[in-house]
Amino acid sequence: MARILFVEDEAEVLRTLKAFFTREGHEVLAARGGREALELAERHLPHAAVLDVMLHEGPEGPDGMDGFEVCKALRDRGFAGPVIFLTARNAEHDKLLGFELGADDFVTKPFSLLELNARIAAVLKRAGGARSVYRFGEVVVDLDNYVIKQGEAEERLSNREQELLRYLIEHRGMVLPREELLTSIWKYAPNVTTRTVDTHILNLRKKLGDNAQDPIFIETMHGVGYRFVAEEG
Repeated sequence: MARILFVEDEAEVLRTLKAFFTREGHEVLAARGGREALELAERHLPHAAVLDVMLHEGPEGPDGMDGFEVCKALRDRGFAGPVIFLTARNAEHDKLLGFELGADDFVTKPFSLLELNARIAAVLKRAGGARSVYRFGEVVVDLDNYVIKQGEAEERLSNREQELLRYLIEHRGMVLPREELLTSIWKYAPNVTTRTVDTHILNLRKKLGDNAQDPIFIETMHGVGYRFVAEEG
């Protein structure tokens, strides 16, 4: 399931969106104004954003940003996920402007929640799925951009490190034998003897700030392989 940022200045509409998409299993970030939306996006790294074009006021008074301005600010800050605009207007120039700013779709008000759900699922699928950015405490793993962030510090990932880390995270809690990792990531034939996996795990631990003796992220299963144990949050 995805983490979705909804920006809508009508409180009742926002409550309805939050209730529906939470029931659908998504994590919902709800904002009534542009500044609040940008703060939520900075802290929680959403996978997709749904923006009302005609924003009037934030929860603490006039905000001064409409949906187009929020979209531009998100893109300027590096948000690469899909953006859907909610609009009561169906003018061609609005859509052209939105697409120029990086929008992926428009949904005209009034809209069906089921339709919006389907549109969100479609743009996430086109974007390559919901899961690309993970947060583990102060550590943010951005697989799309091959980077691990902790505060202002960044560690770049090689192609193999990114593939291995993605596989570990997607199979978190499972014991993954070295042979499985070799055949799945490196496409080695079974029963090949090599220290490649262990070397890459060592590099990942350094970049995650992990400790093999007291692991937060990657646990060694002696004689077998590895297990990713960190919980998101």
